[in-house]
Amino acid sequence: MSSYKNIVKTTGLIGLVQVFQIIFGLIRNKVLAVLVGAKGFGIWGLYNTYVEMASSLSILGLDQSGVRQIAKSDDENYIAKCIYIFRNTVLIISGIFTVISILLSKIVSKAIFDTDEYYWGVIIVSFAILFKGIYSSQRAILNGLRDIRALAISQIIGAIIGSIAAIVAVYFLGVEGIPIYILIVAITASATTWWYVRKLKIKKLIPKYSEAKQELKTLFSLGIGFSVAGIVAAIMTYFSRLYLSAEFSLEAVGVYQASWTISNLYIGTILTAMGVDLMPRMMKVVDSNKALNTLVNEQMELGFLISGIGVVGILIFSPLVLQIFFSKEFLVGTSIIRWQVLGVCLRVLAFPFSYAIMARGKSLAYIIIQSIFWTIEFGFLILFSKLFGFDGLGVNYLVGYCFYLGMSWFVCRKLFQFHISPLLARIILINLLFIGLAFSMTFLLSSILSMVFGSVLIVVYAYWIVYMLKSKMDIDVIVIVKNKLK
Repeated sequence: MSSYKNIVKTTGLIGLVQVFQIIFGLIRNKVLAVLVGAKGFGIWGLYNTYVEMASSLSILGLDQSGVRQIAKSDDENYIAKCIYIFRNTVLIISGIFTVISILLSKIVSKAIFDTDEYYWGVIIVSFAILFKGIYSSQRAILNGLRDIRALAISQIIGAIIGSIAAIVAVYFLGVEGIPIYILIVAITASATTWWYVRKLKIKKLIPKYSEAKQELKTLFSLGIGFSVAGIVAAIMTYFSRLYLSAEFSLEAVGVYQASWTISNLYIGTILTAMGVDLMPRMMKVVDSNKALNTLVNEQMELGFLISGIGVVGILIFSPLVLQIFFSKEFLVGTSIIRWQVLGVCLRVLAFPFSYAIMARGKSLAYIIIQSIFWTIEFGFLILFSKLFGFDGLGVNYLVGYCFYLGMSWFVCRKLFQFHISPLLARIILINLLFIGLAFSMTFLLSSILSMVFGSVLIVVYAYWIVYMLKSKMDIDVIVIVKNKLK
């Protein structure tokens, strides 16, 4: 089986999971938007951003390093001890952060909403920090043990149950149900993954003090890069939402959050799916510059090829997408989505670079790149909003990712003499041509005409992608679809 087919095999299964999660996530968002409006969606955005930030702080990158440590050995005794240490460490740290969040609930409420009236909501979402930690550890265990099927099924079940329960909470409680909404989603995700980890019947072996000390040292040293980068991202996202709330309104936060969700939807699915198997595969070739260069190029080639059509689709149909998944109230975010999705497009190319940097153990370089990106992104958010007002939002995302891609390329060039393959160069040029045409249509043509001509462009684009997959990567999409339909 070709390397591309190996990537597609894992990506396809995890991608299916992402589709289910996205569908039910969008249903939740649609109900939330309809029931509580843009202001309520903005409140959800602030609560959710806080939980993501606190969770990033509490997990300390252990979910990422845990996957690597569990996957690196076939020794059952070592794996059992590693899981015991990893699982309990995450549980303890997440529990501590939950207690701290509860104790500081009034201060947190004042910091987020400029009033302590929401402190009960903060107390409720504080428990989501604990359950998100549990979920992250269980997911890492399934991933590290390469039980992709169990990982997929558990996440699908969690998405279905969580969505139904969360919708019921908001339906009956309105805005007051938003914190419960967030907590329910976290609880169901952790419960379903816990059930499947339990079915694996992993041996319970308590390690010696010396073994635990050494394993913890490795886990934290590997996780620190992911941890600090995640913390910086969460903090800067939090600051950006606070800035939008202060400079514009809670409605603006809601619109920006909705636009960000849609712009990251398709590509986020692809990257999450690819990321499940990328680090373990990189660790097998990490010492070879040539093999690592080939793997990074292949990830970029396939990822950028299949992601471009989603970018074009969002560019062309963003008004329709916003209205379908949210409401007419969110249509003011159309231009935001279009600028943001261009930035997300560059994220596909930068994604394998990030993993390669961490695979080589260059945590400091990874931290610096991530910190500079998020600082630049936030700085340009302020700059463009001052210069162009609400219409300037979203451009910051594109500019930020231009810097991010450039920095990542420079570091990888130094680390393992990365060079672009002829195939990747061809895919980048033609993809950018299609994306540029679609972006131009949205400015030069009316909404109706851009959708009409854009649809034709998408058909031509899809034909080229299918041709490239078959001729260059030995992946026959038509045959695959026919086999699935039989």
